[in-house]
Amino acid sequence: MTFDMQANLMEILTGFKITGGIEAALVASRSGVHLASLVPARYNPDTLAAICSAVHSAADIISSQVEQGTPHRVVIECEHCKLVMTKAGEKALFIVLASANSNLGPLFMKMDTTASKIEELLGDFHQ
Repeated sequence: MTFDMQANLMEILTGFKITGGIEAALVASRSGVHLASLVPARYNPDTLAAICSAVHSAADIISSQVEQGTPHRVVIECEHCKLVMTKAGEKALFIVLASANSNLGPLFMKMDTTASKIEELLGDFHQ
């Protein structure tokens, strides 16, 4: 990944994180490689990327088993936060850690817009 591409990803994440209630935002390859992130120091972005990729892959497998199409997003609601993962094209995942009281409707809309920007930027990127 070029420096310019990573800088552009960081700009996209910074613009997204202005949305209230966002604790962390990161981009990972579908294989779990951390590409860019804005996360508090207490989180390891490489670990988050790898585990979220595995969870999203599991959701793909489950949805194919029940023959109901591919998942648009995966949401894990915890006591103190909501972890949301969505595809950013075929090559990447956009992962967000939001506050527990975040309204999911507006969050999903903003994430979809941001995921489209990430997909466009990564268009020809090969890991």
